[in-house]
Amino acid sequence: MDKPETTEFRNAMEPKPETKNGAFDPFNEDVFSYPFELKRERWSVPWSDLMMTMFIFFVVMYVYQAGNRKLEFGPGPGNSHISQAGTDSIVNANIKSQPSDIYDQTKAAFQDTFVDNTTTVDLVEDRSVRISITGDLLFDNGIADLKPEALWNLDQVAKIIRENGFIVNVIGHTDATPTHSERYPTNWELSTARACNVARYLIEKWEIPGSRFFVSGHAWHQPVLPNNTPRRRSLNRRVEIVLMKNKPYSDKETSLK
Repeated sequence: MDKPETTEFRNAMEPKPETKNGAFDPFNEDVFSYPFELKRERWSVPWSDLMMTMFIFFVVMYVYQAGNRKLEFGPGPGNSHISQAGTDSIVNANIKSQPSDIYDQTKAAFQDTFVDNTTTVDLVEDRSVRISITGDLLFDNGIADLKPEALWNLDQVAKIIRENGFIVNVIGHTDATPTHSERYPTNWELSTARACNVARYLIEKWEIPGSRFFVSGHAWHQPVLPNNTPRRRSLNRRVEIVLMKNKPYSDKETSLK
C-alpha cells in the first residue's frame, strides 16, 4: 500500500536551483524552485521600483511648477521685488533705494526686455533715472492716442515705478516738423497730450498714486540730435519717464503766505 505523500517528500522530489560553489545562482531558469526563504525577500524589488517612480513623479511636478510660476508683485510702493519672465533679472526697488541702485537694476532688467533699442535707461546729472521710449513706438504720426501694441512696453515700465516711491515726471517731446491739426495746433499741445496719456495709463491701469506724477511737454525744443534726417527726427520724438528721489520743488515754496 502506497504511503501518502508528505510535504517533506514533495520538497525532496522538487528540483533544486543550480548553484555555483554552493551559492544560489540567480540566473537559473527554474525560478519557481526558489527556496521559500528567498521568495519571502522578493517584495523589496517592486517596493524600490515604486519609490523610484514616486521620486521621478515629484521631480517632474517641481520642474513643471517652477517653469510655470507666475510673477507676483507687491501691492504698492516700497514693496517686494519684481522679475521679468524668461530672464534672471531682478529689480529690488523700495523707497530707501538710491537712484543709482534703481538705475543699475532697471538697466539690467531692460537689456533683456527691450532688445530693439526702443527704450533706453540713463542716470542723469541730478541723480535721477530717465527711461526714454521712442514716440513712434507709442503713437502714430501727429496723434497722442496710445497704440494698443505699445501698452506692453508701458506695462514693463509700470512694474518698476509701482515698486518704489520715487516722484515720476512724464515728459513729451516731438521733432521740429510743425503740426497744425485742429486738435493739436502746435507741437506744444501734441507733446503735452502724449505725456498726459502715458501718465493716465500708468495711474489708471496700474493704480499708481497720481500724487507722484508731474507732466510736462517740451515740443521740439529739447532734441537729443539735430532734426536734419528722418532717423534723427524719429529719435527726437520720444516720451521720457524720469524717476526722482525728491520733488523738483518744495510744497512750502508753492504755498500761499
